[in-house]
Amino acid sequence: MGAWGTGIYDNDAAADWAHGLDDGGLDLVRASLQAAQAESYLEAPEGAAALAAADVIGRLKSGGGEQSPYAESVMNWVDQHEDDDGWIALVPAARAAVAAVRAESSELREMWAEDETTLADWLFVVAELEARLIDDNR
Repeated sequence: MGAWGTGIYDNDAAADWAHGLDDGGLDLVRASLQAAQAESYLEAPEGAAALAAADVIGRLKSGGGEQSPYAESVMNWVDQHEDDDGWIALVPAARAAVAAVRAESSELREMWAEDETTLADWLFVVAELEARLIDDNR
């Protein structure tokens, strides 16, 4: 998996996932969150997709999220669906998926752990996402 930064969409898997959101909608989000919880060892592409899916829920819940050209399709989708409430039931799954991606049994975490500074940067991004999923604004 190619990555050019520690942002949620700064890798091939998440950027590709984001472009599929228009067609897949909440079904894609739900499937990506569930896939992250179904494996005892989470492969990097599934972990990246799970973070992207959790980010969609985090954006709907808090109104925040990283501003990235790679997230532009996600930002547009969220703007179009912010009044829908079908996502609310997915908040617990989003929290669990983020925890699975952050866990020691995650290939994505292993990849970032190859460099201590980069791991810290990535964990900061993940913690920011977790905070948006806990935010009680919605």
